[in-house]
Amino acid sequence: MTVDSNVVDRLTQFAESNCREINEDDTWISVHDPHHEIPLQGWKIHISARPGTLAGTLDRALPILAGTGYAFKVARSARRLMELNSGDVDPGAVGKAMTIYPDQDAVVELGHTLADALSGLSAPRIVSDRQVRPDAPVYYRYAPFAPQYRVDENGDFELIVIGPDGEHLPGAAGPEFTCPPWATDPFRPTEPAEAGPSEARRSGAPTSPEGPAETAGQAAGTGRVIGGRYRVTSGVVRGPRGNVYRAVDATGRRVVVKEARAFVGENVEGWDLRMYLRNELRVLQALKGVAGVPEPIDHFRHGEDEFLVMTDAGSRDLNRFVAENGLFGEEPASGERDLGALAVRLLEVIDAVHSHGVVIRDLSPKNVVLGEDGRCTLIDFGNSRYDGLQLPGWSRGYSVPDQHTDRESGPADDYFSLGATLFFAATGMNPIMIGPDPVRNVERTLMCLAGMFPDVTTGVVGLLPGLLSLDPADRAAAAAGIRSVHGPRPAAAATGFGDGRPPARRWRLPATPALTGELLSRALDHTVRECAAFAERLMAAPEDARRESPPVTNVYGGCAGVGMELLHHPEARAVAADLARWTSRVMPPAKLPPSLYFGRTGTALFLTAARLAAAPELGAPDPVTIDGPQRADQAHGVAGIGSGHLALAALDPGDARHLRIAAECARLLVTGQVTRSEDAVAPAQPGSGVSVDAAYAHGDAGCADFLLSYHEATGDRAAGEAARERLAALAGQADALIGELHGPDARAMGASWCQGMSGIAGTLARAARAYGEDRYLDLAERGARACLVVAPQAWVVSQCCGLAGIGEALIDLAMVTGDGGYWRHAEKVAELMLVRAGGEPAQPVFPGNDLDKAAYTWSTGTAGVLSFLRRLDRRSGARLWTAGWRLPEADRAAHAATGSAAR
Repeated sequence: MTVDSNVVDRLTQFAESNCREINEDDTWISVHDPHHEIPLQGWKIHISARPGTLAGTLDRALPILAGTGYAFKVARSARRLMELNSGDVDPGAVGKAMTIYPDQDAVVELGHTLADALSGLSAPRIVSDRQVRPDAPVYYRYAPFAPQYRVDENGDFELIVIGPDGEHLPGAAGPEFTCPPWATDPFRPTEPAEAGPSEARRSGAPTSPEGPAETAGQAAGTGRVIGGRYRVTSGVVRGPRGNVYRAVDATGRRVVVKEARAFVGENVEGWDLRMYLRNELRVLQALKGVAGVPEPIDHFRHGEDEFLVMTDAGSRDLNRFVAENGLFGEEPASGERDLGALAVRLLEVIDAVHSHGVVIRDLSPKNVVLGEDGRCTLIDFGNSRYDGLQLPGWSRGYSVPDQHTDRESGPADDYFSLGATLFFAATGMNPIMIGPDPVRNVERTLMCLAGMFPDVTTGVVGLLPGLLSLDPADRAAAAAGIRSVHGPRPAAAATGFGDGRPPARRWRLPATPALTGELLSRALDHTVRECAAFAERLMAAPEDARRESPPVTNVYGGCAGVGMELLHHPEARAVAADLARWTSRVMPPAKLPPSLYFGRTGTALFLTAARLAAAPELGAPDPVTIDGPQRADQAHGVAGIGSGHLALAALDPGDARHLRIAAECARLLVTGQVTRSEDAVAPAQPGSGVSVDAAYAHGDAGCADFLLSYHEATGDRAAGEAARERLAALAGQADALIGELHGPDARAMGASWCQGMSGIAGTLARAARAYGEDRYLDLAERGARACLVVAPQAWVVSQCCGLAGIGEALIDLAMVTGDGGYWRHAEKVAELMLVRAGGEPAQPVFPGNDLDKAAYTWSTGTAGVLSFLRRLDRRSGARLWTAGWRLPEADRAAHAATGSAAR
């Protein structure tokens, strides 16, 4: 397959020959006629293509478009189209090689003219659209032509279409075709249903509105029948690569039906997902009769799409099991979480698979299904090796690192995946995968293990360094260590390795680097530079309609969080000032929520601080208004809005509006005129230490903290009484949660700022300072120590859900108590963060909450980590985004001097 057609050159030539203008970004080449007006929304046309047919598609389509003034865009290269068609980049982009924005009275004519020209070309089906004709890859749907958005309470922009009465409906491509109620599908027939193809063709209707493959793909609803004999009972996965269903056959047997859509995921050899489906069938047939492997039942086609039917192993995979039930251990309280038993059962299946000449090549927690009796079933053999054939593919962190080179795989590769899977079962963490160096990633994965199991060299944990070794011989030796203890044992006994039979070889876990003052300073300086560089990249992005969505300007995931932290670093203050100017200029016209973390309050706080510290020409932000129902909490609601405006009032005491808004927030909380945040996150598992209702972001700790701060700032009696009542209740909740964090079912999120104890402990510490009551300080200190117990389980480094939030609570305790031990504990948290990062310890690359790439936002990325490291290094300063935060006096003094000189 040829993938090197030069789309840029061809479209540049087209634009020059037809008096058009051209714009480029990383994905698309856009062509438009500056004299031709583009509607805001309407029926757009998509042309689907494969990487190898993109050049031919352009040969046929461009002459037609030359005779019009319509704007259009094209995937900028065949390789970029290959990425789009993989389904991994944007599910809604699969197949969309070209998008055309026609005049609405010419949609039908253009659609059929293009279909005539492109007839016979095969390409991925565009699931969000309808096909003009089944013999041509031309599609259409109603959608925005120019960006128009609404904003949800999380500050996320949703593309919309707008009805004649102002009605807003989603405008982004979805998993199926939809037509808004005010529009009429221009390609649907107007003749009676029995009209033949020629009449339908003259009317502008498609000759077959839904081809056979589309009919099969609509089988997501329960009760529908796939392949003429499999009745769907539920959906498992719905996506551009193909759907997966649970179903029953005519005998009532439970089955899984997996779909592979034609031409999706096509590689340079021309193999698409159907090849992986066929390989899985081939492997399952070779493994027929092996316990712990699904039985193949059927393989059939609908149109060009293919379906594989196999026995249903169940819905409880290891990922879900750990999330719902907790970690596996060597001596678990519950027999169903026995790490030794899991290791033995998995290896039994792996050995049986290997004995049939198959290398799995994709073993991970999501592909291990656990039965009610503890039996393990392995699923997903699409890229497995058998009989000399293997297909490209790997899972980062779980596949042996050099598998991505597609060298010939061997059984020892599956032992690495076994080790990574058992690591997850024991720790609840995915292996470290942020860095490009596989040796460093494995070493840091083992450092994470050492943080949870210091000095453990026996049992399954003691074998994990061998299983995760990059030396196949080590991996084979560690697998032999598991086999050496396999034998008949009482059903209720642990299957661990505490019976005195050590493995033939022992591996030691690597030591975590100690955080010295020099290391902290160098890591801090490097992280400042990284955040400043990110801010500069943000500002370099286009500010016009070429953006896919408006810039995010809030604290949680946008520029306000990054910019506010950079203001605290003299070497980055000029970048922060530029970012504030940029933020003020690009604030989107859509109505943003008023919240502190997701909306305008946090942005206003950043812009005001920037004006006082570095950019005096900035005007005051527009006032925040509170109207309609409001949540109570810090993240989305009035507790956060009020806290932000208390900080604003301290920054800018001449603006009385800030205290008025804070007063209104306090009134709404005190009188109960707020809504709860039940739908903010999933319910916690019992015994986990997680409590959304009690924690800071969404619960009582954040509300009590604001009421206490408002009372201290204003003397308001009602707020003071409400704060005392809430804090007294919070103390009772905290005591119970501390007990859970010391229990066997404790989860890392139980120590988090957003859903756990670190946010609660900070509030209790501030209550102890305000009231002088030892009970609050005792609870805060016990809570902080409980967080330390759980911290090694934390899989993310961020403020919101991870280690930075825990570290900030320890710093709060250090500053309230004066106890230097808390500073040392905070340093230990920083060491855990460096272990989870890529790069050298002095030049860390901190992952976002998705773990596999760097992120720089404040709540879930590097800017929030920087806030913690700054406070740890300077041993001073209030936590950002709290009512007690103040602009450092040095910044105020510098601003005052600059202002005087200017005057």
